[in-house]
Amino acid sequence: MGKATINTTEFRSLCPVATGLDILGDKWTLLILRDMIWGHKSLFSEFKESPEHMPSKMLSNRLKKLEELGFISKRAGLTNKKNVYYLMEDKGMDTFPIMIEMAIFTSKHFLDYLGSTYTKESRGVMIKNKKEYIADLIKKYKSFKKCIVF
Repeated sequence: MGKATINTTEFRSLCPVATGLDILGDKWTLLILRDMIWGHKSLFSEFKESPEHMPSKMLSNRLKKLEELGFISKRAGLTNKKNVYYLMEDKGMDTFPIMIEMAIFTSKHFLDYLGSTYTKESRGVMIKNKKEYIADLIKKYKSFKKCIVF
């Protein structure tokens, strides 16, 4: 399988798993998308407050990469032009099922490690009503995005 490039992102091969990892498999990308969907974060300073303490340069690079690949868009604030809002697009929302499956897998095998951040009840909701849970997340995010979009 040969290498391929989309925009400025180079992929190791044409394998869908390898390409998916090239896009989403780094240490930070899914955490940014996680913060957007569950935390409704949209400002650079909000992403910096995440418990993983992503370095500023890395955050800038990942936001740019996500924008180039169409996962997010960037908009300037109306009242304060210095504020830049990062908003998830449909492609970004398509990562929700992946994150849900990761959360289910991790809670199945590492629940004791997660402490109080994740409960058996929340895992149960994700497993039993996965489609509804994802649809509700998307609905809530789109509602939040409407309030941000000017």
